[in-house]
Amino acid sequence: MLQIFQDTMHVLVVDDVQVDRFILKKLLMPSYGVTTLSSSKEAVAFALSHNFDIALLNVTLKEDMDCLELLSDLRSISPVPFKAFATTCHVDRPRYKKLLQSGFESVMLKPFDIDRFHQLVHTHPATAITQ
Repeated sequence: MLQIFQDTMHVLVVDDVQVDRFILKKLLMPSYGVTTLSSSKEAVAFALSHNFDIALLNVTLKEDMDCLELLSDLRSISPVPFKAFATTCHVDRPRYKKLLQSGFESVMLKPFDIDRFHQLVHTHPATAITQ
């Protein structure tokens, strides 16, 4: 499951829905190293011993801490800066603003747009919901 690639940006995907993890991994693998995890607890444990360049965090992780708390924990653990993107099927304006204020670069709506993701990874933080 764990694959670390040299000289490739590494993406940490945290989503409690197995099919979403599978789809994201398939979309990202040609261009990025990818680690998929199903919970915040797994993500925190991973971050204690591994670096990553990008975190894709599902907004609604049902079993443990939410994405805001997870992002805060990952930022405090990680010795290197990383870009963070929230993923969700729907987000209202107040929640969207809170996600950006909490440090997410953008909110990626599902279905996931890999071309838009590539653009966001290589630019400054977005100012609109990514569809």
